[in-house]
Parts: sequence; C-alpha cells; structure tokens
Amino acid sequence: MFIGNSSTAKTTAVFIIDDTFSMGVVDAKGSYLNQEKEIALHLLSQLHDGDEVALILVSDVNNQSAVTTDFSLLKKSIESLSISNISGSLQTALIKAAKLLDESPNYNKELYLLSDFQKSRMADGNQFPNLSEVMKEEIRIYAFPLGDKVVFTIAIDKITVNSQIFEKDKPLQVSAFISNYAKQNVENSVVSLFINGERTSQKSFSLKANETKEIILEGVLKKSGYQEIAATIEDDEILQDNKRFTQIYVPEKIPVLILTEELSDATFVQYGLQAANTNQQLQIDVKLLNQLLSIDVKKYSSVILIGTAGENISPLVQFVQAGNGLFFFPGSTTSIQSYQSFCAAFQIPKANNLSAGGVPFRFVSVDYEHPLFSRLFESKQKKSIESPEIYSAFLQRTEGKGKSLITISNNISFLSEFTIDKGKIFVASTAPVMTQTNFPLKGIFAPLLYESVLYLSSIQKDNVDILTGDKLTVNLLGNVSSQVTVVKPGNEKEFFPVDEKANELLYVNTDRFGIYYFSSLNKIIRAVSVNANPLESKTDYAEQSDIKEYFLKIKSSARLTFINKDEKPETIIKQARFGTELWKYFVLLAFLLALIEMLVSKSSKKDLISLTK
Repeated sequence: MFIGNSSTAKTTAVFIIDDTFSMGVVDAKGSYLNQEKEIALHLLSQLHDGDEVALILVSDVNNQSAVTTDFSLLKKSIESLSISNISGSLQTALIKAAKLLDESPNYNKELYLLSDFQKSRMADGNQFPNLSEVMKEEIRIYAFPLGDKVVFTIAIDKITVNSQIFEKDKPLQVSAFISNYAKQNVENSVVSLFINGERTSQKSFSLKANETKEIILEGVLKKSGYQEIAATIEDDEILQDNKRFTQIYVPEKIPVLILTEELSDATFVQYGLQAANTNQQLQIDVKLLNQLLSIDVKKYSSVILIGTAGENISPLVQFVQAGNGLFFFPGSTTSIQSYQSFCAAFQIPKANNLSAGGVPFRFVSVDYEHPLFSRLFESKQKKSIESPEIYSAFLQRTEGKGKSLITISNNISFLSEFTIDKGKIFVASTAPVMTQTNFPLKGIFAPLLYESVLYLSSIQKDNVDILTGDKLTVNLLGNVSSQVTVVKPGNEKEFFPVDEKANELLYVNTDRFGIYYFSSLNKIIRAVSVNANPLESKTDYAEQSDIKEYFLKIKSSARLTFINKDEKPETIIKQARFGTELWKYFVLLAFLLALIEMLVSKSSKKDLISLTK
C-alpha cells in the first residue's frame, strides 16, 4: 500500500513543443512536428492521476501558459497541433516553463523539450537571461533533438522596392534577396514577380552553397491604389520562406499645395506643373502663406513652399515628419535671416550668406543616378542638362546631412534633399523668378518640377518590416469612427471597436503571410506586409555541446538529459524519476526494520519470561 499509485510523488511536467515552420521538414520517420506529437503523447500516457501538465508552444510568443490536471484536454491540444507561421525562440518558451516549474509544489519537476534546436532560434539574439533563481537543481530537463537531416532549402530573405516614383502604367523595379541555406549548389532555379496576383516577370538564378544574391525584377503598375507585390521561388523542403510580400501605394490623383508669400513668385511653378501634368494626375491648389494656419495640409500629398512661413512653420514641419514631402524655394524677398529660420525649423544646415550680382552661377554637377532624374532620360541617352544662369543664390552646403542633387561652384547646393523623420524635403537655393535665375525658361524646369512632386508624393511612410507574430501599432489620429476593420490575407475580416478619441490600435493577430488592410469610414488607413522570419530558414542544428553551453549561459542548475530518436524515453525518465522517489523505499525499509526490531524484542521478552519460570 505504500508503493502504489497513491503514494507516487506528484509530478509537474511541462512540454515545450517547437511548432515553428522549420519543424515541417520531413525525414524517414515523418515530419519533425509529427514526431514531436507522437513523443509528447507517449510521455503524457506515462503520467499519473494528480500530476500536473502544461503545454508551451515555441510559436506562442504573446501568451502565458498554465498547468492543468486535465490530461484529456492536453492530449487534444497536442493532437490538433499544426505548423505555425510564427517563429519564436526556445529561450522565450524556457522562461515561461521555468516560471511554472518554480511555482509548482510538486516533488518531481520535469521539462520535456522537443525541437530541431536551430542555432539561430535558441536564444533571443545575444541576450542570455539569468535563470538561476527559477531553473533549479530539482528540475529535470529532457531534451529531444529532432533536427538531424541535411535540409535542402532556399529562401527569399527580403524584398525591397527600388523604384521611388510610383505611377500607373509605369515600370516598377524590385529586388529579391535570395539565400541558399543548403549544403549543395543550386542551378537554374526561378524567381517570379507578382503584382496584384499577376505574374509580371521571372528570372533564373544559380547559387552556391550558403550564398546570397540580389535578383532585380521589373513589372508594370497597371492600376492605381494599393499594390500587392510578391516574389516567389520554387518549392523545397521548407515552404513558408519561398514567398515574400511588400506593398506600395500608387495615388490615382495627387493633391499638391503651392504656398507662396507672393502670388507672382508662384507663376512659373504653377504653369510649369500644369504644362507637365498632361494626364491630369496632379490636383493643384495655390494659396498664400498667410492662410497656412487655416489650411488642412494633411489632405495634400506634397507641398511646394515659396518663401518662409516664419513662426507659423510648425504645421509644415509636422507634415513632413509624418512621412510627406515638401519642396522649398526661397521667395523673391526672402532674407538670409528668414532662410536661416527655415533651416533651423527643419534642423538642416544653414546657408552662409546670400550671393547676388557678379558672374552668374552655373551647374557644375548633377546626380543623374538619383530617382528624380532617372525617368527624364532614355536609358541609352546621354544624360545632360543645360545649365541656367543663376544671378542670386543662398550659399548652402549639405554638410553630410543630406544629398546635393545639383551643385554650383565651390560645392554649393543648388538643389538638395534631406530626410526629416519619415518625410523628405527638397531645398532650392534660389527663387523661381526671373530676377534671380532664368531656370524657369529652361526645358528641364517643368518636367523636373513634375518628377519632384511625384517623388515627394511616393514616400512609403508605413513600409516597415513586420514578421509573423510581431505586434504592430496603427495610427488612428483623425482617421476613424467607432470601429476599425482589418482584412487579413485570405480575405478574413476582423472588427475592433475603438474609442473615437483613441490615438492608436495595437494589433497582435499577425499570424499569416501577406498584406493586412486597416480601414475605417470606408477608407483604408494603413496597409502592412507581414512576412516569415528569415532565421527559421537556417537549418544549422545545435550539437549537444552547444545546448549544454547555452544552459550554462542562462545559469541553469537543472539536470539536463538528452534522449535521441532511437532511445525509449520512458525508460530513461523512469530511471531518473526512480532516483528522486528513492525516499519511499528508505521509508519502507525503516518501517520493516522497526517491525523486525519490535518482533525480535517481543520474542526476546517471551524467552526471558520462560527462562525466569
């Protein structure tokens, strides 16, 4: 009665199961995930009534786990497991498991760690937390390394949009960065570019083992609005990393605001834009600067500022910082002090002085590689711009804080570009009026203005790199009613009630690859591309020595045992558990010795009485 189930020391068993997509690899025994499930279910069957169990998934990065005594519930959870698109580190799962085991009052504390043990997914970067307070000696860790196959996998690690001006019926250039994580060379594989689900181009490529290449692809943007862009390669042993997404926005119409101190200063700019606006894509408004505080600049894609706004400049600074574009010309009456004030507001280098009179300045160099000029010339055409005469200019240099697109003598910038937070500004050193330059009369003036507006209106302010499982914050300022609708890849919709005064929405359901659309008031307020974590593609598996070294780094005192595929785990675990439960047998032995001593004592007493008689 003392050694039956009722006296077995209670056990808390925590299962860490790696369900990330590298576990979809298949060997002679099936997929790594199915092997994990089979092992976990077998181990679960060896536990006793009253024991506690918990399941922690490596992909479940945002939620906490809890122990339960309901084995049937855990069994169903394990049986229903499938490959997750979300990557996670073993370290995050270990921290959760250590907390559960440390809080358990049970005598046996066991952690079953089932994974392929990718080196790249054990720790979170180079962060190694000190777990000495919770990963104590009484905890036994049983590690099941399943990753032992040489895996053939190629992955698209990244996709970037090279074009910086987006226009309907114009070409788009994209780069796909493809890595060969296999130990063999790849010959004549194919990568394809899709725009809105339509294949627009493809290229063949070859890669040496462990080599990465940038493959440039091009397609034509056939419509305006949001564009879903994807690069795909052929299937291999890991499917989830064979496709990567990004998105851009191509405006149907581009609202442009011209703000000027004097209407006459804006004449050539306005007429130049109208002349180049042959497809009527630009919607041009001209307003005086003294109206700035009453104008909602957020409804414009870009602003052309002629003159300085003085103390009222802050709406334009915020406009640029939010991810928009501004083209600045000094006005015909702009003073050096006003020009310096503008530079200070945007925190860009100030001009030294104003040079006027004397020999006119001329262009010395032009950055023809900049996207602003790339569409102004045919690819094989000799690139050359006729220089205007510049009679008056503010002498400004970029000082390494921006790009000089056109320079005049002594490395002075005639036109420069600066990045301000999420936005950009172009800064001209002279007013667009005939008293300061004859530039407005040159043939390049109108198309350069037009391309500048397209460039400044094509800034992709929200194109951040989001991975499955990441949380993302959606700015709601001025954009929402009482509800935000999210359309996930596959056209699944989610609805979130929001306070009309809320500034942002925190979204965590990024569990699919593709484009997510956030909308309110029948308007898309943000589109986000979500992709696979490239670290999951690296099938460089840790050796036992690597795993032991990792547990030393996190200051673990737990006893670590490795169980290979060809070993019977229940035998090893029972032997280990027997050692922890040996106290029962010593108690029994002590009881038997006491019983024998009592019987001997009683017998001796009887013998003594008999002798006395």
